[in-house]
Amino acid sequence: MNEIGIVFTAEILRKLRSRIFWIATVGGVLVIAFIVTAPALFAGVARSSSSDVILAGPPALRERARTLMTAKKEYRVVAELDALPSNVTTKFLEEHGNAGAAIAISERNGALHLDVYPRDLSAFDDVEFRELVPLNVELATGIAPARIEKASTISRTLHALDAKFTDSRVAALAHGIAFGLIFILYLAIILASQSVMAAVAEEKTSRIAEILVSTIEPANLLVGKTLSAAVVALVQIALWLATAAVILPHVAASLSNSNAAANAAANGTSANDPSAILAIDPWVLIAFVAFFILGYLQYATVYAAAASLISRTEDLASVTTPVILPVVGAFFVAQFGLLQPNSPLVVACSFVPFLSPFVMFTRVAITTVPPWQIALAVGIDALTVAACFWFAGRVYRVGMLLYGQLPSPKQIFAALRA
Repeated sequence: MNEIGIVFTAEILRKLRSRIFWIATVGGVLVIAFIVTAPALFAGVARSSSSDVILAGPPALRERARTLMTAKKEYRVVAELDALPSNVTTKFLEEHGNAGAAIAISERNGALHLDVYPRDLSAFDDVEFRELVPLNVELATGIAPARIEKASTISRTLHALDAKFTDSRVAALAHGIAFGLIFILYLAIILASQSVMAAVAEEKTSRIAEILVSTIEPANLLVGKTLSAAVVALVQIALWLATAAVILPHVAASLSNSNAAANAAANGTSANDPSAILAIDPWVLIAFVAFFILGYLQYATVYAAAASLISRTEDLASVTTPVILPVVGAFFVAQFGLLQPNSPLVVACSFVPFLSPFVMFTRVAITTVPPWQIALAVGIDALTVAACFWFAGRVYRVGMLLYGQLPSPKQIFAALRA
């Protein structure tokens, strides 16, 4: 077995035997499960805290208000009263359906007036009760709310310019999934690259590196370490994505309401259609894996080279900051790319080394990218990986055998020319 294979196998076995690896993997599964289920959880909390209301007022006025408020499922009237007590308390809300607010509706000077007693003031701070505008106009003009609502509603039809998504709900879900994948990409590259950095720093500070580089070519040692960390990271990502894939359909189905079902029916799909819920093309997953590997290899090699320059673990922070900034910058550019995937800046950044894995993947996930652009980005990233291995291998060879101080630029330049 060649040197790279020996290092690769040894590093894989060492990581798989590590408790920290399994703790991080299981912890990641739990975190992904929480992130995926959080929207449904928070939606349920929000509904119980603000959507359930007690409605009080004259019966005729109250009936018309209830019809308007519940028509679009924005509110649920859990109790109706002719009048509220003089002192509305939290206990009163709990005794009447655990409502989030009590609303007294009345007519004042020919207009609608609401007295709102919310459990949480912030939940109703910017609520305008626009559902009741037709009733307000009726009181002022005498025009029936049905006519007012019909006149104030403009019909519309969305026409997709991009053939990637023809349904607005699928497009919205795809954007959400793309954001989640970008975050996982960012997190996985950071964690995997830093694990390589920590391993290199530990070997150097413990003087094990002297033994290793005396028997194994430094460049081969670097390649074996980075490739083994990539494989382990892919295993973790696969488990995280599998967790999300199992939970996401159930969460999406629980969040779908009657309006979503109506929109889906209008577009000829079912509200619980798995192809609509999991709005992700298999090619997007392939692109995710490809750009993860390319991005990881770029960053991991630079991280390993940087770690080889230190003599104490306390110095890791001084070399970590400069190399982590490109990752953070790429992540933020990718967030902008979610909004404007075809803007000139985003398109240009999708070909820039170290930024490309994040930005080009974002574009692939949410829009139709010309195949030549994808091929060009992959080619540039592959050449960057080769350049990073060449550069990092020479810095690694010099840095692993120097102690006491950082190599001078002259020494690094000499190593690159060797």
